Amino acid sequence: MKLNIISDFFRDIGNFLKGGTVLGIDIGTSSIKIIELTKRGDTFVVSNYGILETKKYLNFPNQAIQTSSVHISEKYGAELLSILLREIKPKTSLVVASIPAFTSFTTVLDIPVLSKEEVVNIVMFQAQQYIPLPLKKVSVEWHYIEEFEGPRGQRFQRILLTGIPNDVIERYKAIYKKAGLRLASLEIEQFALLRSLRNFISELPTLVVDIGAQSTDIAVVENGLIKQIEQTDYSGIYLTQALAKSLDISMVRAEELKRRRGLSPDGAESELSTLLLPFLDVIIQETMHAKTAYERRYGHKVERIMLVGGGANLTGIEKYFSSQTGMRIIHHSVFMGMSYSSEMEPVVKTLGNQLAVALGLAKKYFL
Repeated sequence: MKLNIISDFFRDIGNFLKGGTVLGIDIGTSSIKIIELTKRGDTFVVSNYGILETKKYLNFPNQAIQTSSVHISEKYGAELLSILLREIKPKTSLVVASIPAFTSFTTVLDIPVLSKEEVVNIVMFQAQQYIPLPLKKVSVEWHYIEEFEGPRGQRFQRILLTGIPNDVIERYKAIYKKAGLRLASLEIEQFALLRSLRNFISELPTLVVDIGAQSTDIAVVENGLIKQIEQTDYSGIYLTQALAKSLDISMVRAEELKRRRGLSPDGAESELSTLLLPFLDVIIQETMHAKTAYERRYGHKVERIMLVGGGANLTGIEKYFSSQTGMRIIHHSVFMGMSYSSEMEPVVKTLGNQLAVALGLAKKYFL
């Protein structure tokens, strides 16, 4: 349910007809991912894709596309986006785009079951406690999760509250305008990711860990709903820095080594794993924190985990996560059931984790 007294950041920016082709664009901390999607009948058709990755951030952290502490530059963002667009030559300029989790404020609230008007007042009051900005500067939305009974028999409802600063929204709108694109809507990346993974997440609680270059997003999903969200800056770059410092090599070389060797259990290469594990353990610790918080709040046990994002491609990471958490790893293919050319087959197998958010964004247009 929306708080109509303030702007809805999920609103469509223009009226348009469903059908045709759309771009799902995911601007991350070190890369931009694009999926061009068409729907023919009940079948989604992936007609094009593109990934642009910058490695400047490896040596100069302030040259990342964006981080939790570095705002995205309208000029730089539009320039990188334009480079990728020239490369893939999409057939449409219509876009559904992501907003990073670290630019938003998200929390779960438990409030009494009341009338709509009373609920709005309570949510607005609660929002002031969780959002460290004047509400006039933030676009807020809330979504109903479930109703439950309190210890004294009173009825409560649980809602997911989200807010994005208006200046962040305006910055993204400017980037896409400068790149010559028509922005249809914006969406927080976890919601787009869930849309891509929905076929693989049953009614059972599942931890979804999205390991990016400079941030990791953690969500507990149950019955198709996000019920717990966490975010940490511990991410792929911490693993790269560990290798670079310990081996006295450049960050670029360390990144290449990390991707090629991963958590190899054999021979001399196993020594590399010992350098990576302490930082991977921090990500696991944050994951278990989200698991514990969910289980305490909802009383349901989490026994499944799904790894996505570029960091999920690290060799051996699934086995290590499973051994350290005691949870079963759920495998997925976000392109399952979709139509695509045979030339894309290698991409489907190797880059599905990285393209999941972009694909979920594109799907949003057709819903």
